[in-house]
Amino acid sequence: MSKVIKTSFYDASLKIDEEFDNAKLAAESNKPSDKASVQILDLKLEMTKIKNKLKEQDGSQKDTGLKASARGGVKKDE
Repeated sequence: MSKVIKTSFYDASLKIDEEFDNAKLAAESNKPSDKASVQILDLKLEMTKIKNKLKEQDGSQKDTGLKASARGGVKKDE
């Protein structure tokens, strides 16, 4: 049996706590640092794709993978 690659896409709800020396530094921060505390509140699977690994590497054949969506079920060659 050939190997396959599964790619999953999720929507995530996160809580991030980070300590700053003052409010100005906190307001100017665009993304969390490595020292931030991250808590995952919710994960929602949006879509999963499964592809034949050999065809993915080869690239010469049409994609025959299946796509599954939490909203729309399984779709073939969308």
